[in-house]
Amino acid sequence: MTLGQKIQALRHDAGLSQEGLGEKLGVSRQAISKWEADGAVPEVDKLIALSRLFEVNLHDLLQVEGTSREEPEDSEEQDPPAQPPEEEPKSPEEKDEPPRRNGRWWKALCVVLAAAVCIQGVALFRMNERLEEQEGLLGGLQSTSWSLESQVNSLDSQMSSQVERIDQLERAENEQELGVSTADGLVADFHYTMEATKYGSMNLKVTLLPTQSTSGGKINFQLTGADGTARTLPATQVENGSAYTLSIICSEAEAANGFTLSAVLPLNGKQYTQALVRFSDITAYSWNAEELWKE
Repeated sequence: MTLGQKIQALRHDAGLSQEGLGEKLGVSRQAISKWEADGAVPEVDKLIALSRLFEVNLHDLLQVEGTSREEPEDSEEQDPPAQPPEEEPKSPEEKDEPPRRNGRWWKALCVVLAAAVCIQGVALFRMNERLEEQEGLLGGLQSTSWSLESQVNSLDSQMSSQVERIDQLERAENEQELGVSTADGLVADFHYTMEATKYGSMNLKVTLLPTQSTSGGKINFQLTGADGTARTLPATQVENGSAYTLSIICSEAEAANGFTLSAVLPLNGKQYTQALVRFSDITAYSWNAEELWKE
């Protein structure tokens, strides 16, 4: 009796159908049919389940009897071809060994895969924890950066307020010292002319009327070239008047690159500089002049 025949006989004895036996073992009816037809061998865990279900020893369940065909005894010469002992290696016991080995191999593989999945899961969990920690640190740094930026903006605002306050105090001090409002300026009136001499140079003539009396001091004019070079020129006071004049020949560099004319006025023991006019694009017939003393 083969293993399939033995399973079929035990199923009949237990009063079970193929579908009912499959439900108890967790397999399909087609799998039971293949077992009973010896088309497939149950796995190790299914064999153990069969032995427990039918209450038979696993060894008895797997101990099957080989079958041989009866050959007609026509003559003694026909006996050698029928050699049942040579077919014994194909007994069910030997057929059962590969499934047992395969089942163990699959179980070991499943254990290894499960361990690898667990290790990978632990590694991913720890990596996720580290990422969360880094995100927390980054959030803290961003919060600190925003706080510092807010403090810097607050300090900038305070500094701007202090600078404006200092400017107000300086203006008030100047007004007090000069006796006039800084909006009125230091210069009451200013005139100039520029003309080319017969030698080709440019002659600048200016007349300045200061806002305050300059008794006790002398007014000077300062001419500053485009390269920053400056020269100081004394002004001439008009006789019996409060106006001051200046006549000067411009240098070639000053005429070529332009210059700025300023007045240096001594008031109340201090020197104050007031920009008057900025010249540029000077030629023998024309020039550009930007008046600064009214600003």
